[in-house]
Amino acid sequence: MIRIPPGQIGFDFDGVIADIGETFIRLACTEHGYCSLDLNSITTFQVEECLDIPFETVTRIFQDILTDSISTGLKPIAGAVETLGRMSERTDVTIITARPEIEPVREWLAFHCGPETAERITVVSSGDHDDKERYIRQHDLAYFVDDRVHTCVQLAEAGLTPVVFSQPWNRGQHDLASVESWGELSTMLELGGENRSPAHNSTTR
Repeated sequence: MIRIPPGQIGFDFDGVIADIGETFIRLACTEHGYCSLDLNSITTFQVEECLDIPFETVTRIFQDILTDSISTGLKPIAGAVETLGRMSERTDVTIITARPEIEPVREWLAFHCGPETAERITVVSSGDHDDKERYIRQHDLAYFVDDRVHTCVQLAEAGLTPVVFSQPWNRGQHDLASVESWGELSTMLELGGENRSPAHNSTTR
């Protein structure tokens, strides 16, 4: 297992910190009537390619989540809040998301992590899944956790060290360093303490 200085790592948001997969599956059922879906059926990052749901419906669900992450019930992935809290007491924490709007992310962090922790977390929008490298370098990071394999491969080719957060849509698609949970990430970061919540997975945008 690699050891990572806490001040040198950044994080994607959806699918790494926030459980957008659970939220997508739940809203697909409760709001749109698609109730036979299972998270493990999401085998590609582009959800519409592996689920029998109209593209317009997929887009609407994700747009609802990105616009109002609190009201749609977007939950933290187990252990994320605790680990980010411990990190923020020691060093800067940077989240780089492809979301075009970061205010819903800031509101979500304040809601789930508490205002004091949220104020110590920097949130950056790359606006594009394929444009994260320059923001990672701007913030002097050498490591980055993401659940999108293509992003991680790009970062590796650019000389950075990606860590894939394991999800159904990225398993078996890479040979990069990966983690199954925030407990495993915490061990890499040598933060001490334990994340007692069981590992939980999600989808990303």
